[in-house]
Amino acid sequence: MNILMDFRNNLFLILLISFINIVISCNFDTCGACISYAEDKCVWCTQDGITGPRCRSLKSLSGDTTKKGEPTWCKPENIQNPQFEKVIKEDKNFSDTEEGSQVQIKPQVIKVKVRPGEPVDFTMNFKPAKDYPLDVYYLMDISYTMESRVGDLKRQAEKIYKDLSAYTNNVRLGIGSFVEKPGFPYVDPIGHTSHAFRNHMPLTDDMKLFISTIDKIKFGSNYDNREAGLDGLMQAMTCREEIKWRDNARRIIILSTDSPYHSAGDGKIVGAIKPHDMQCHLKDNMYTEALTLDYPSVSQINKVATDENFKIIFAIAPNALKDKIPETEYKHLVRQITGASFARLEGGDSVIQIIKQAYEEMANTVQIKYKAPSFVNVTIDQDCSSVPKRNCEVPHKKSLSINGRLVVKSCPKDISKTKTTVTLNPYGLRDNLTIELEIACQCNCEQEIGSIVPGICHGSGFIQCGICKCQPGSYGNDCRCNGTSTDQRDMEKCKISSEAKLCSGRGICKCGQCECQNGFSGNYCEYDDNSCPKPNDQLCFGHGRCIRGQCTCDLGYSGKDCSCKMDDKDCYAPYSTEVCSGKGQCICGACVCDTKKGKNETYSGVFCDSCDDCVAARCKELGNYAYCNYIHRDNKAICDRDEGSKVSNIIVEFANKSEINGPKLYMATRCMKDLETNNGSVMIFKYRYINRDLKITIQEELESPPIANIWIAVLSAIGLVLLIGILTVIIWKILVDMHDKKEYKKFQDEALAAGYDVSLNPLYQDPSINFSNPVYNNQCTT
Repeated sequence: MNILMDFRNNLFLILLISFINIVISCNFDTCGACISYAEDKCVWCTQDGITGPRCRSLKSLSGDTTKKGEPTWCKPENIQNPQFEKVIKEDKNFSDTEEGSQVQIKPQVIKVKVRPGEPVDFTMNFKPAKDYPLDVYYLMDISYTMESRVGDLKRQAEKIYKDLSAYTNNVRLGIGSFVEKPGFPYVDPIGHTSHAFRNHMPLTDDMKLFISTIDKIKFGSNYDNREAGLDGLMQAMTCREEIKWRDNARRIIILSTDSPYHSAGDGKIVGAIKPHDMQCHLKDNMYTEALTLDYPSVSQINKVATDENFKIIFAIAPNALKDKIPETEYKHLVRQITGASFARLEGGDSVIQIIKQAYEEMANTVQIKYKAPSFVNVTIDQDCSSVPKRNCEVPHKKSLSINGRLVVKSCPKDISKTKTTVTLNPYGLRDNLTIELEIACQCNCEQEIGSIVPGICHGSGFIQCGICKCQPGSYGNDCRCNGTSTDQRDMEKCKISSEAKLCSGRGICKCGQCECQNGFSGNYCEYDDNSCPKPNDQLCFGHGRCIRGQCTCDLGYSGKDCSCKMDDKDCYAPYSTEVCSGKGQCICGACVCDTKKGKNETYSGVFCDSCDDCVAARCKELGNYAYCNYIHRDNKAICDRDEGSKVSNIIVEFANKSEINGPKLYMATRCMKDLETNNGSVMIFKYRYINRDLKITIQEELESPPIANIWIAVLSAIGLVLLIGILTVIIWKILVDMHDKKEYKKFQDEALAAGYDVSLNPLYQDPSINFSNPVYNNQCTT
């Protein structure tokens, strides 16, 4: 009986605590603050005569009725609970009939009214238009080392135009150039011809003009190895009218060079100390602020490229010194610029192939980007880095549907921004889906201004949303307080308990209400908004907000300090499709390795793949990729083309036989791949992890297995058989002799015991016979 009573008491206590938590979580003093709390769906009661809180969780109202079914807290018509609304405002059908008016995204406008914390699901459909305009601008390094590349462009100009016209009948080409900022010490103004950017020809479909323009290009030079590629790139993107970029066209810029680039900060050497303003500065097609504005930063290039929908291709040519620095730097650069790619500029028709490949990628794939305020979280169900790619490949002549979700994390600090927009569009295109967002951060009743009635709210305010809305200079629940109020009863209202300090010692009590110091909140200033976990000197790890002393995490994070990342992307080893190599679990974005079966130990390593049994599987997994890089050692992009995020953290290098077996790679794991060739050659490579990056070192020379001499094997086998036979005979003879010797000794012992002379053999008969020869005087003859 006592056990049953304890169970009932505990159950009641649990339910009571749960109810209190639900109510406290919606403990707000105004209707707007109540309905805009993102954690719980809180509602406000405007009914007169309410005792207790006016703001409660919608969950807490379940079953909150009298026996007659009437609500005990608030009548339904007095509850402020903004409802979710979503209306498709504009939804034109797909169209590609008229230039400049193609419709590739539908719907075009969605209007949404939503409360913070309430998810909004939406679907956008994409269908590429036929003969969509294409603008290609060739930005050329015209230092003397690039002279042969300019010749390649001239020879291939007509073929480029013809091949691209097979994709779309609306192609235009343009060309610009760069060398270096024309200032000492980068350039000698007397001995060098140099410029940071020049627009030789804006976009046109006149190929004769294009070719004649290339003929007139004069080459320049400079002292240092680095050049002003980013200066030229910024002007090519921002000078829309001068370059004649079309609003409705796919935009491709091919930056061709054989040298590394200058970035922000390097311009100070020539006196260009002003930060770049990301604006166009062309006069007579020449960049005029080269010696005033610093080089643009990589982040500035990325912002303009993203905002203006540019596809940038860094086409890098091998330089005369076979220096690997430019290639390495540009490969790193493309990772920092959205939509950028790297290509190796070889001779022949490599320019054509680069442009065609870029257009095919833009036309056949779609990757959605978005712009949203910081207080709105947007997720798109699309992963173009996954293998296979999800919702990225566009079916031929068909539309593609992509799902998304947005969640308003909190109300903006500026109440005027409660009406905002979120735009989504495919990268490289102007078509977009606009979501007109209206955030419910104020109740309808708060927008109503009543008249001041004597006796109500002490004549210093009016009823709004069921409570007094005080005039300036008055405050308190009933507006009876002013700056001189010192009523002791009001002081008691500022204590969380009778023994506690006023406003917990963190604020000032005015007319029964606490005015908290910065960093504290709550009715009694009892919550320290800086008391939340603060790893990395950031409240809630920078992934949440500290509300009432507890972290409220952003979407995608959890834990008391919001440090637990819900995404498992970091748990995939490079070039692996299994979470934690299939030997662990991804917890908070990191692998927690399983215990080995039948052993009192766990797997180890960042990706749980450090074990004796794991090496063979990992070598097999990496074998084909390593061999692809061995074949295409000068163009890793070929092997990476369809691999997506699997190869984003892989570094490939080559070493000779002595280096790969040297001390630097002693700790790396050795692998061998059979090539199934006639001579049975094998490829040797090693792999190791550097933080979360995978570094593969491939041996430059193939290894051939040693040629076996079959006669040595045959004769060895025959010799072994003979040796075993001879040893068997010898052992048998020894054993037989030992046995005979033992039997003879036994015979001697028995004869002596019987009284025989063992020195004579009783069975022995002398073979000689004596007889008399009568002819020979009867003498005996034997």
